[in-house]
Amino acid sequence: MAHEQQLGATGIVRGSSDKQMVAFVRSAIGRVSVLPLIIYAVFAMLLGLPLLLVLVQAVMPGLFDVNAPDMALSLGPLEKAFGSSRVGNAVVNSLELAATTAFTATLLGGAFALLARRCNIPARRFISAVPWLVFLTPSYLKALAWVLLISPGGYLAQWGILSTQFIHTFFALPGLVFVQTLNLFPLATFVIGAALAGLGGEYEDAARMAGVRPLRIWLHINGPLLMPAIALSLITIFAEVLSDFGMASTIARVSNFGVLTYGIYAAASDYPVDFPMAGVQALILLLLVVGVAMVDRLLRRRADPRLISGRSKNGRTYDLGLWRWPAAIAALVISSLALFLPVAAIAARAFSRTLGAGLTFGNFTAANVLTALSFGTDTDGALLRSLAYAGIAAVITCGGALILAAELDRSRGILRPLVLGLSLGAVAIPGIVLGFGYILMWNRLPGLRNWPFPHYGDASLMVTGYIAAALPYCLVIIMGAIGQLSPSLGEAAKLHGVGATRRLLRITLPLVLLSVVTAFLFTFIRTMFELPISQMLVPVNGPPVPPMVTHLFSHDQDGLGSALSLLSMLVAGGGAGIIWLFAKRFVTRRGVASAVMPTPASSGISSS
Repeated sequence: MAHEQQLGATGIVRGSSDKQMVAFVRSAIGRVSVLPLIIYAVFAMLLGLPLLLVLVQAVMPGLFDVNAPDMALSLGPLEKAFGSSRVGNAVVNSLELAATTAFTATLLGGAFALLARRCNIPARRFISAVPWLVFLTPSYLKALAWVLLISPGGYLAQWGILSTQFIHTFFALPGLVFVQTLNLFPLATFVIGAALAGLGGEYEDAARMAGVRPLRIWLHINGPLLMPAIALSLITIFAEVLSDFGMASTIARVSNFGVLTYGIYAAASDYPVDFPMAGVQALILLLLVVGVAMVDRLLRRRADPRLISGRSKNGRTYDLGLWRWPAAIAALVISSLALFLPVAAIAARAFSRTLGAGLTFGNFTAANVLTALSFGTDTDGALLRSLAYAGIAAVITCGGALILAAELDRSRGILRPLVLGLSLGAVAIPGIVLGFGYILMWNRLPGLRNWPFPHYGDASLMVTGYIAAALPYCLVIIMGAIGQLSPSLGEAAKLHGVGATRRLLRITLPLVLLSVVTAFLFTFIRTMFELPISQMLVPVNGPPVPPMVTHLFSHDQDGLGSALSLLSMLVAGGGAGIIWLFAKRFVTRRGVASAVMPTPASSGISSS
């Protein structure tokens, strides 16, 4: 009896313990929100797994073998790559091009920033806007334009002002450095220009009062203070050149100047396909880019001068006297070489029958533009597809980035630094590597290979790649705006019983709407001219604009390719400009109106 009583007591205690355990599990499940987990899982699927597969492919060459998959580790692909003169030349060429361009573009961008921000040159506002226009113009279009200008039979060669030796030199390292410098000097202008804006004028004023001449002020005061920004510019441009695919697939390919990004594309797409070789080259490229990013982080920790304070004064504007005219002319010449001349070459070729006939009246025709616009043609289809893909990708990316940013802003766990670290790291991932990872993931990985959506060969996978490539940028843009909101706004609404979804839509979104619009336009334009992912994941129903343009140029249809490029720039740029003007005039006003109504009651939000 005593034993039965003891068992009964034990059962009661065990039953009570089980109930407590069940209650604890239910409470734990209730505390865990399902939505953030879904978002984090999607984020990992979009970026984490493709990159992991690229790295694994380099040391497991048989992993994705269609006939006999093998998980054995092997250093064979690494030995083959490092024993290949072609890969060795690609690494050396990439490093040489990146290092030289980093120096020249930083020098040019720094001078441009100094002229635009601190000197009284004519047309200063117009010159200040040029770097943004250059930055938004895709690199492969500028490269193709320079091919039209400099190639034998090109526009400048027809005028007899270019020697054969000059043309030969241009289609080699010096020409590539020249074109990349004009392509990337805006980055240096942005970075160094921002540092110049924060430099203030108190140090210069103190030095001038002590009788120090301007040259010594710049050498011994302003120069050292700007050194972190100059170093950051060098590192950023170095990484950009390493990751660039637009120049690699156009003017570098024409010049037979092999670089890593085009080597990855060739190994993954040319017959016979060599995925292990593509994986090794992608691994080398990732290591180089990650190394650059680590140097950047170390540099920011060690040298981060705080120059802006409550006593900061605006930097003085230098009166160049008569020298302001040569300075303005030099800035306009740079602007012409970087933007207006390439765009003019594309426009001229779009409205001419042949390149060899030059800029003559008899060579003028609108046939290329009309063909590009004709309904039912390949070019018209490419333009419509690009517009649709860009719009879909921009909407999904901005929506996902807004939700993710709001969740991260509330999160205090380990997932926040993990996702943020992955996002910032993904900004430095070359698009060609991400595209290659998507091929491995959705074409070779069992379980995902037969998924109906997204599916390899369909537009759905390419749009997914666009979203993955743009998500880190959108997340950074929108998080910057959400991070400025006071937590009291959300807490006040929560106290009034407003749910998380309504807080996001009725409080957070109106206050950060301009940043969301900025992220939308950035994603839309970036996707319209995204070349590496489009080239790697081109769908079977037809390519979008970037692969179509490069295909037309490589098959002696450069007139039609130029017309398609011109129309794409006009449609995308015009549409983005109209949306931005509308947003700035009306959305900003609504955002300010919402900002002055901080409580849910005053904003008309009822309890959910």
